[in-house]
Amino acid sequence: MELRLIHTRELDQAALLADSIFRSPGDTSMKDLFPLLFRPGLSHSYAAFDQDGTLAAFMGLVPFSLKSGSSLLNVFSLGAVCTAPAYRGQGLAGRLFALCRSHAARAGGSLLFVSGDRSLYTRAGCVPFGGTLLAELSSRSAEALAKASGNAWTLRPMQPGDLFEVNRLLGEREAGHVHSPAELALLLGAGAYAGVLRHAQRTLVAVRDGSIEGFAAVALPPADGSSAPRPAVALEWAGRPQAVAALLAKAATCSNTDALHVPVPWQERSLLALLREAGAAVAGGANSGTVCIADRDALLQQTFAERTARNISIPEDADDAALISLLFDPASPLRTPDAPGEDPHRTLPLPFLSGLNFI
Repeated sequence: MELRLIHTRELDQAALLADSIFRSPGDTSMKDLFPLLFRPGLSHSYAAFDQDGTLAAFMGLVPFSLKSGSSLLNVFSLGAVCTAPAYRGQGLAGRLFALCRSHAARAGGSLLFVSGDRSLYTRAGCVPFGGTLLAELSSRSAEALAKASGNAWTLRPMQPGDLFEVNRLLGEREAGHVHSPAELALLLGAGAYAGVLRHAQRTLVAVRDGSIEGFAAVALPPADGSSAPRPAVALEWAGRPQAVAALLAKAATCSNTDALHVPVPWQERSLLALLREAGAAVAGGANSGTVCIADRDALLQQTFAERTARNISIPEDADDAALISLLFDPASPLRTPDAPGEDPHRTLPLPFLSGLNFI
């Protein structure tokens, strides 16, 4: 068995294997849902090949720049992990994960985000991370939210000509992925997480006096009457909290939707306050998936500016799990005695990972 970096010409084989594991007949192919993984380019993904050239297992790896306050992190996201049934039980996934983690470190990556929490990852040191609150907007709370948000904005579908303004709004968030307009357009068109849910992705903007002040991408269940109403999911948003709230309220009232789930990172306090005041049910939790450190020194270097600004101290004897908790968990149990309990001012903000950038 040969385990190595996959070649561009082999990506079609990887997409076919992923489709056979994750998709059903008639579903959108993984190749179309995840263009950053399966389209030609400088691939970072790894695969295992049998002696006859058969692709036995695949592990997708994508580099991102991640804004966290004033710090810019070089990170990787890992997903589309699959092994052909005939090759399972041989430890291929574990070996591929080790190769991906080493690759991320060599490339200057500090963190490796993983879309799952299987024992494959937890055995390798991946842990839950961050803080996210899940708000659920019912029709009643959506109506209250719409009323509280006001009618200052014209709410309409996003158009191609809105791309630069939407990308500007996304770039102004306290935490988020950093994209060029072209990359953002690619992700908006692919609708990866909406496709995973077998929902349709819709993008909306809030306009006032000719300026876009809010953006939201949501995954809506099909309205073909073939099934009972299912929750919609808010994927990504940016802009003035009141404008975003107006967009979310509108999305929550779409047909065949019995609720809108909104995973809000802890740092978006203004939006959370609006949702709570409208009567949305809110529950706490971690971010999506798990994370491990690819390179500890790189992580400390890349977070230096924001750690300094937020007075985050890291004990020299802190292991990787403790370091992740102290950096990213607003309710870390490892706070020093002078800062017990939840202290978001001494926490680095992260975006929710299962949105437009889901891998």
